[in-house]
Amino acid sequence: MNGIVLLLAAAEWIAGAYVPPAETNLAAFFMDAPNDVVRRTFTAKAGSVRRAEWRVAAPGMRDLHVNGARVSSTALPPWTPYRKRILEETFDVTAFVKAGVPNELRVELGNGWWNLLPLKMWYHYDMRAILPQGIPCVKATLEIDYADGSRQTVETDGTWQAAEGRILKNSIYTGVKEDARRTVDGWRAARTVKGPEGRVTPAGDFPKTSVVGRWKARSVSRIPGVEGKWVVDMGVNCAGTYRATLRGVPAGAEVKFRLGELMNTDGTVNVMTAVAGQIKNPKRGPLFGIAEQCDTWISAGVAEAVFEPRMTFHCFRYIQVEGLERMPRPDDFEMLAWSADVKEAAHFECSDARINQLHAVCRRTFRSNMQSVQSDCPGREKFGYGGDLACTAESFRCNWAMQAFYRKMLRDFLDEAEGDGLFTETAPYVGIGSRSVIPPGETGGREVAPMGWAVGVPVLLDVLVRYDGDLDALREAYPALMRYIGILSARYPEDDIPQCLGDWIAVEKADCGLSCLAHWHEFLSKTAKFARILGRASEAEALARHAARVAAKFRAKYVKGGGLVNDGKQGEQLFALYHGLLDAKDVPAAYARLKRDIADHGDALTTGIFTTQYLFEYLSAHGDAALAGKVATHEGAPGYFFLLDRGATTLWEDWFEKPCHNSYSNCHPMFGSVEQWFVRYVLGIAVCDDAVGCDKVRIAPHAVAGLTWASGWLDTPKGRISVSWRLENGRLAVEKSVPAGIEVMGE
Repeated sequence: MNGIVLLLAAAEWIAGAYVPPAETNLAAFFMDAPNDVVRRTFTAKAGSVRRAEWRVAAPGMRDLHVNGARVSSTALPPWTPYRKRILEETFDVTAFVKAGVPNELRVELGNGWWNLLPLKMWYHYDMRAILPQGIPCVKATLEIDYADGSRQTVETDGTWQAAEGRILKNSIYTGVKEDARRTVDGWRAARTVKGPEGRVTPAGDFPKTSVVGRWKARSVSRIPGVEGKWVVDMGVNCAGTYRATLRGVPAGAEVKFRLGELMNTDGTVNVMTAVAGQIKNPKRGPLFGIAEQCDTWISAGVAEAVFEPRMTFHCFRYIQVEGLERMPRPDDFEMLAWSADVKEAAHFECSDARINQLHAVCRRTFRSNMQSVQSDCPGREKFGYGGDLACTAESFRCNWAMQAFYRKMLRDFLDEAEGDGLFTETAPYVGIGSRSVIPPGETGGREVAPMGWAVGVPVLLDVLVRYDGDLDALREAYPALMRYIGILSARYPEDDIPQCLGDWIAVEKADCGLSCLAHWHEFLSKTAKFARILGRASEAEALARHAARVAAKFRAKYVKGGGLVNDGKQGEQLFALYHGLLDAKDVPAAYARLKRDIADHGDALTTGIFTTQYLFEYLSAHGDAALAGKVATHEGAPGYFFLLDRGATTLWEDWFEKPCHNSYSNCHPMFGSVEQWFVRYVLGIAVCDDAVGCDKVRIAPHAVAGLTWASGWLDTPKGRISVSWRLENGRLAVEKSVPAGIEVMGE
């Protein structure tokens, strides 16, 4: 690692001629401003190239080319807290470098999160004013090893050249405008620039954002009563971009592509669920309109051209095309689905086609939300929320090998807490802190996480430890957890943590103070568990005592007679039951109330972001997997099958009976916590709560919801666990394979 850092010391941050407008000139940010392209021509030594490795750090977007060949399938680099850290990616370019002749390195630069438009998220949060911003730039080193043992390096510096590119506008939120008539010429010396403040560190095995799926459009239709406007249906909602083949478009003609997740009743595309914000500054500037996903291509007049907006990514199913004289064909449009290139680490299938369909919908939603961070939605926000991590981290791990991805996200949160010790609601921090645990006036104006979102950090750690045995990550993060607990304990000696944002989008929402106290207890309890794992017995005991005091406070404030928790909503009962906050004598009555409420709602849930996960887990762990199966397969609203029946191809942000309206996204992973239930209880591979690296599991399948068979596997650090079962004469016939070194509990 030290060698890599030393080699990079010779490289410099370079950019082209672009200079952002003055921050007071709001309108100028939305004018055309061609992107920069930088290049370097060098002659490779004669002889056989044994290895060529290009190490690249770029805080915005970057499209990499060697001798005209594109190096990566997407232009999205890792997004990190740039004030602290920029990840340097490594690309094997051995196949592209030619020995003994001139070679060209070329980088097309884009804005990404590093040069944002001054959008107002919900008319309030201006990410440009919060996130570190700068000129799109790159710092890179090409290292070539030859068969004779010699080495050649090419670094970014003032000897590189720069020119303006064909892209006139590019925004990770609003889209791309490209002029195909432009040529990249007029090369001049590149500028060396300051670059981000953070340290450049190797990305290691962090998975690159890649194109993980391709397919042609399902159909193209005319918008009724409108000439020259067409709607392309890509078949499913997804994150990524597209390739459009365009024929016979006159030179200078503009073609617009408006993207959305839904259709309006008039046959146009509804762009609202993925709108990134408002192009408005209420105090300083005029209203420009909504920040919709919209790409523009200007024709060079050739007979056939291909447009692929690479300096952005969208979330969409439908594309409204404007500016073509003739209706395009479905095979003129190809979907390019983006996601982190994570390895498959589990498999699940069963006898019910609709459960398999739900499984596919969850996976598509998860895939769409792995674009450098695990986001809440890949269209409107694209942020790495701790709360969404808390409710789905195990479900993601029940599909893919997430260790490298999650270690990066963990470090993002640690980086953001490095100064004041307080975890933020999102990492990287974008200014959001709904109901912060500490008022902004006490943190210099910086918003910090509400309790339910801060708990995402220990939950993420718990998954890394239980599934992957990642004690190095635990050792790295443990001091930050203890510092956070110390700050809150000093600020709130009676554990009167301010109310949290709570159980987001619940049909019947639990009291926010109740959920906050439950999550504070969870934070303390998980940290006590980590202390025991690390051999810090005295700290573990102190944390456990603190957690016990919080539980007693919870009971005194919220638990009533007969097992009633506050008002008895499903979520309120579940916060108490799942987190072990009740006296043992009250548990049976509290659990009975929960089951009665589920029955009173026709075997339907009324839960939200956190308690949906709790419901499936608690019911199944306490002998009621059959009831969990009824809830999972409930036919009406609210429920998963309701979403499928309404045509959902990714999970919606809400449970409501009408189609997901304009306030919420149609690609939200938070209710995908049913995925861990598929693996843990239907398939029956449950990693134990006290496991380290999957060394303890339970194998206990359940034939629920009318299933007659299920099969699948889970990869662990010790090998693959496989399970298949079938109902034979009303009894489960189970076949399993468990690697050595894994203890199967209960056998």
